[in-house]
Amino acid sequence: MTVREIAELAGVSIGTVDRVLHGRGRVSPETKERILAIIKESGYTPNPIARNLKLNRKHTFAVVMPALDEDSGYWRIACAGIHKAQKELAAFGVGIRRFEFNRYSRQSFTRAMAGFNPEDYSGLLIAPVIPEETRSFLARLPEGFPVVFFDAQLPDFPPLTRIGQNAFRSGLLAGRLLEAFSHRTGPYVIVSTHGEDYHIQKRIEGFQSYFASSPHTPLLRTCFDIEHRERRESFVRQLLHEFPSIDGIFVTNASVHGIASQVNSRAGCQHIAIVGYDLVPANVSQLEAGTIDCILSQRQDFQGYQGLYQLYRKVVLGQEVEPEIEMPIDVYLKENLPSANATNTQRK
Repeated sequence: MTVREIAELAGVSIGTVDRVLHGRGRVSPETKERILAIIKESGYTPNPIARNLKLNRKHTFAVVMPALDEDSGYWRIACAGIHKAQKELAAFGVGIRRFEFNRYSRQSFTRAMAGFNPEDYSGLLIAPVIPEETRSFLARLPEGFPVVFFDAQLPDFPPLTRIGQNAFRSGLLAGRLLEAFSHRTGPYVIVSTHGEDYHIQKRIEGFQSYFASSPHTPLLRTCFDIEHRERRESFVRQLLHEFPSIDGIFVTNASVHGIASQVNSRAGCQHIAIVGYDLVPANVSQLEAGTIDCILSQRQDFQGYQGLYQLYRKVVLGQEVEPEIEMPIDVYLKENLPSANATNTQRK
């Protein structure tokens, strides 16, 4: 059933039907009742895509995330998924504006969002990896403003949709894998990064939970700026001095390659089991070289892709969306790495 057919059955103009459908303008009660009866009987539903195209309506969604090269290029891969979705949705009036911040600086986030005006945007896709500042920013948004989280979450803020892994279960699996690759003599060390990030905290809790009944209680050490070469190298030297018989290292983010290349490239030293996250290029290289034993991937490109689509479905199509999309915990060893073509496609 189309609007034209409804108008013909009701004996009115298309404009009259349009006024009834959208509750504007004057229509006599008798005519309105006749049109609504035809709509109900026919099961007619408006086509929001056609309507948006007819009205030439544009929807710009804000994307808030760390700088693309941070965390060893993790965010560049996530951004590729967002841009893929935007290109597919461009014909329906969907655009994006990206706001980047330095995740090692809370002030950077505050500066990046200082001029944000929610009236300029139809919704928000955000990686809430700096919790305190993100909460303050979200508190300034109008009630009901569409917000989608990806990569991380804030347990006290209910977004439209949260996209990401179950971080606790991911940490549990990391513990099982590290034990399997190690000599099982201990000690095991957790190298924590971004300790304020909720999903990093849950990964650590899951890892510790796996070893709860083990004689090898994991030891937690923090290397905040793991991508800074001199600081990282100093941290690793101190770590190996403190734990000369270390048996395994769990790195809680994508920058595991820097730790692995330094630890497992020492001549004449026993291999130390290392598990970390994400198929960024440097991690793929170290996995191939054998300095990393295992990588857990969270499909950051697909997270970004799905994040924009959730906003599109809710705002443009008026559909209900899933409150949570849980990413699988993909496990990669040297033997099952994606082919070079597949990996390059993911990096674009």
